Amino acid sequence: MKKNNYKKIAGTALKIGVSALLFYFVVTKISFTEVLRIIKNSNLVLIIASGLFLVISQWISSIRLNTFFHSLGYYLSAKSNHILYAIGMFYNFFIPGGIGGDAYKVFKLHKKFDWSVKKLSAAIFVDRFSGLTAIGMLLVVLAIPFVQSLGWISSNVILYSLGVLLFLLVPLLSLVLVQKLFPSFKKVYFKTLGYSLLVQCLQLLSVYCLVVNFGVSSDLVSYLLVFLISVILSIVSFAGIGVREFVFYQAADLLHYNKDISVAIGLLFTFLTAILSLIGVFFQLKKAELSQQEKNS
Repeated sequence: MKKNNYKKIAGTALKIGVSALLFYFVVTKISFTEVLRIIKNSNLVLIIASGLFLVISQWISSIRLNTFFHSLGYYLSAKSNHILYAIGMFYNFFIPGGIGGDAYKVFKLHKKFDWSVKKLSAAIFVDRFSGLTAIGMLLVVLAIPFVQSLGWISSNVILYSLGVLLFLLVPLLSLVLVQKLFPSFKKVYFKTLGYSLLVQCLQLLSVYCLVVNFGVSSDLVSYLLVFLISVILSIVSFAGIGVREFVFYQAADLLHYNKDISVAIGLLFTFLTAILSLIGVFFQLKKAELSQQEKNS
């Protein structure tokens, strides 16, 4: 047990270290005062719209997770599921040590209903994997016009054929892995993948609002592509802090975009995520009770 605790502490410390290091790197490479000035002059309507798309994306993400629970015969009520998901978001974003958001969900559901820790952990893992699959598919979609604009592949026939092949291959390989490793979830695979695509599209709409807000919509595809890459790489950091800003900075450097604006987009998305995650505090302090629903309700 102590050995596992040391591993968790070391892993958490490493993630915090990565976040701090990358964030420090970005801050020293740009004018942070200019970034704050750019953010201060934002269009409030677009910022609110970005936040709303982010809220809806997390609401649907919560429904996706409950779909996996239901496929195991664990019928958590919709209200309880949303509450638990919100608290989990708070833990993931604001609690650097100790229990993470996913572990918190498993702990609470096991303690309250005596549901299998192994099965709950599997549901949460496949839920994450479903999201990653959707990101892979959307990366292919966005990579096509991006590669086309750079002229890396001269033949559109080859480019689009390769794009279609990869777009179909990503969910196919994902399905094979789920069927082989987690057969309990194969019946809800396509339903949950649909949720995942919707979640990621809503988050892209959130970023779209930020891109329009800063007047760089001519480079929209690039920014959306960079955002999805930052989502994948955020796994090595604490709550995506530092990594997101670093990826946006490096992309701006590579593509010769305005670095201050690029970092401002990443920073503002992080801020909106933090605000959304604070909702979990209310339910945690309220000590909201979890409940099950009838199987056929």
